[in-house]
Amino acid sequence: MIKSAQKRNLVLPSKGFTLVELLVVIAIIAILAAVVMIIIRPGELMSRGRDAQRLSDLSTLKTAIDLAFQEATGSATTILCTGGTVGTACTGDSNPGSVANRKKDGTGWMKVNLDGQSATVPTLPVDPVNDATYHYTYSTNAALDEWEINAVLESEQQKGKMTTDGGNNDSAYEIGTDMAIVN
Repeated sequence: MIKSAQKRNLVLPSKGFTLVELLVVIAIIAILAAVVMIIIRPGELMSRGRDAQRLSDLSTLKTAIDLAFQEATGSATTILCTGGTVGTACTGDSNPGSVANRKKDGTGWMKVNLDGQSATVPTLPVDPVNDATYHYTYSTNAALDEWEINAVLESEQQKGKMTTDGGNNDSAYEIGTDMAIVN
């Protein structure tokens, strides 16, 4: 008799979720997803990746120019400004709107002849975005053995490097032997 009374007061478990329970779970998942997206910021991650490529490209070009100087027998003008003459502008940029190309023989966007050198640059690199804002710029004062290459960095994490690189342009990351050649 006690057992039958207990059976009557027993609540049977439900076989599903209520609508309120489902809405609460969906709301929690949406909040967590929003927090994760804010923390991760996929656009910033893409910008950081492109900036890493830019910094790597500039480092490679600096090494290649240094090797060209060490191995070359010609004057600074013939090394830094292939086909140029002292007193004339010897500049170039990788912007696709220009007539520049990726040849490393001194006729590309960077006027340094890297052919015949041990520098391992198969072609001149270009900026990952390579548009009017994001492109590499080269200039030299060959008579004084000075050169500069600039790139604009886009990620919030890397933008500070543009103001602390020692150059005269706080809107570009600059490397070279004289970072006041390109404005």
